[in-house]
Amino acid sequence: MKKTILMICASAGIVFFSACNETNKRVEDQQDVAELASADTAVMYGDEKRPLEADGAEIKEVGEGFWANVDFEAPTINDPDLSNSGIEARSGEGYNVYTMDERVLFDLDKATLRSGADDKLKSVAESINELGNQGQIRIYGYTDAQGSKDYNKQLAEERANTVKDWLQNNADIDASRLSIQPVGEANPRATNETAEGRQKNRRVAIAVATNQQQQQAAQ
Repeated sequence: MKKTILMICASAGIVFFSACNETNKRVEDQQDVAELASADTAVMYGDEKRPLEADGAEIKEVGEGFWANVDFEAPTINDPDLSNSGIEARSGEGYNVYTMDERVLFDLDKATLRSGADDKLKSVAESINELGNQGQIRIYGYTDAQGSKDYNKQLAEERANTVKDWLQNNADIDASRLSIQPVGEANPRATNETAEGRQKNRRVAIAVATNQQQQQAAQ
């Protein structure tokens, strides 16, 4: 009886170690499997440095230093599709910026899109898509200095998220390209002492890394 039990245990041990060896083999071969993975499954292999869109296009990471150096007063560009739309288009080295006065998108103190805002965002999205489908995009929310800093930061965040969600859901822009930065009352464009100045400060800006910047990042 004891001999039978020992034989069973020995057999079980062989199976156990065989399973472990096979598991280790699978782990060692994981890199080979990852190379064959599709764009939809690449993230499972921790390929965080090379995010992919659904169509397999590689999205270039530009880093926080890039966004810190965006000049929102860069030279304006002449885009006939955006003329007389209330959308201000500018271009810097490696990026485009689209700035919209609060009244283009929102009612006062609101974070839901007003009537007609969809057409404005559609025009911006079309311009963004003309730049290529790989550039990262950051949406900035700004307010005036009326109210508390916490309230203004929250309103700025809600508005930036509203624009982000619209671009993701209506412009065929992959979510991995989009991020937000709620600025609030910081970095005003004009004085907060006048109604006209406060109106200029209530805005949303969309910065887009262009193909030029992606090529520089790849070098």
